[in-house]
Amino acid sequence: MGTTLTVNPGSSSKKYALYRDSVMVREFFFENTNVGFEACTIKRGDQQTCESITTEQYENALLRVAKECDEFCAKEGGNIDSVAVRVVAPGTVFQQHTVIDEAYIALLRDKEQQAPLHIPSILNEIKGCQQHFPHVRIIAASDSAFHRTLPFVAREFSIEREDAIQFDIRRFGYHGLSVSSVVNRIHAVVGQDPKRMIVCHIGSGVSVTAVKEGVSVDTTMGFSPVSGLPMSTRASDLSADAFLEIIREKKLKPSEATVYLHKYGGLSGLAGDSDIRHLLDRRAKGEQMASDALDHFVYHIQKSIAALTVALGGMDALVFTGTAGFRSAELRHIIAKRLRHIGVTIHEEKNDVLVGKEGTISESDAEVKVFVMKTDETREIARIAEQFNLV
Repeated sequence: MGTTLTVNPGSSSKKYALYRDSVMVREFFFENTNVGFEACTIKRGDQQTCESITTEQYENALLRVAKECDEFCAKEGGNIDSVAVRVVAPGTVFQQHTVIDEAYIALLRDKEQQAPLHIPSILNEIKGCQQHFPHVRIIAASDSAFHRTLPFVAREFSIEREDAIQFDIRRFGYHGLSVSSVVNRIHAVVGQDPKRMIVCHIGSGVSVTAVKEGVSVDTTMGFSPVSGLPMSTRASDLSADAFLEIIREKKLKPSEATVYLHKYGGLSGLAGDSDIRHLLDRRAKGEQMASDALDHFVYHIQKSIAALTVALGGMDALVFTGTAGFRSAELRHIIAKRLRHIGVTIHEEKNDVLVGKEGTISESDAEVKVFVMKTDETREIARIAEQFNLV
């Protein structure tokens, strides 16, 4: 099967992994923790080391990873056979996994303004991969391919059909790699294959997706990753006329308006801090601003979960994933407690125990099973690369 490097540049982190014959042998995390940058390396056998790094080291993370890959191949034999990069970008052309060439890169550059938290970083990673692995095929693992199955009613916006077609305006959806990782692993984790499942991904980005018999039928993220629910810094679905008023009052250029939506909204806009952990601490100390921001954040997640039951005709399972969804028992509790009317109840002791662990947190006789799962985008990216390697 060969050796594959996976590259996952997120909005506030960078993740890499090295696979040899479908087995992960190295994993690398570089994260902006809001109090500094941190790098972690996990070698086979779960030997993990973490350290604080500088901004420059974070920006040049690929250099460090490439060196580690070279050292591994020198010791174990062989070479890097393929590199797979997670791509987050609006457009029908980006809803498929493909080999990256110069024409694809040019199309990505044209979309930089639509996804400024993702595409510049993606382009930098691709450029770095081309420099470090000049003879290796680089594959784009689409983050929206999983949502190609959206039906017309969920996919299309109520605008003139000619404009939608000409300008390629539709709901593309994102977090597809995360959701597909849940779909592909849920039986192994909990021993079930729910037919009607809602996946709640909560991290720097936030989305809720309705999955029917393994297929995406609706999702909260729309044309670009800024849309949908409130996120760490992204403003979500701001009323169009309200946003036009902001543009007029602040005299924003299109590029400035895009930055406004992506970097000055969400939890950061509401409470001056994008870190859910910090806001939970501030809320516990009685701070009203933090409490209001979290109430707003949670309410819109709750509303979306309930609304997406319409797409499924009910709900058999609710899955919490993403960094915060996986790690924060308190956040899961707050979200679930107002969903009892649609059959969601959680067992508090089970929920408290599952911090950074996978499993079931619902009552044994609950109408809706509630699961906690770690998103495994890295494995999904590697799986996509393996499919190309077989061709």
